[in-house]
Amino acid sequence: MNSFEQNSPNESLVEKYRPEADEEGYVFTSAFAVPELGRQNKNVAALLDGEEGTAEYNLGEGLRYKGGSGNYSEMKIHVDDLDIFIQRVRDYFGGGR
Repeated sequence: MNSFEQNSPNESLVEKYRPEADEEGYVFTSAFAVPELGRQNKNVAALLDGEEGTAEYNLGEGLRYKGGSGNYSEMKIHVDDLDIFIQRVRDYFGGGR
């Protein structure tokens, strides 16, 4: 799949990224930041936790994630929350689906 290419209608992001999840089910934000959102990992991580000057845009509220955007290379989100988070980011940037 090329960058920015949408998933096939039958493939959810959960299914796509589950193989990359750790033993607790968490996936690095760097795994999907560019391919799914076309955004740098540091920006995606900041939207996930709202800590890097984006508190009013805490798109990870109510979702399971680990780490903090201050160390964005270590930030992870639970694979079962991935569809919701990516849709929130797309909506935020006006990309919808």
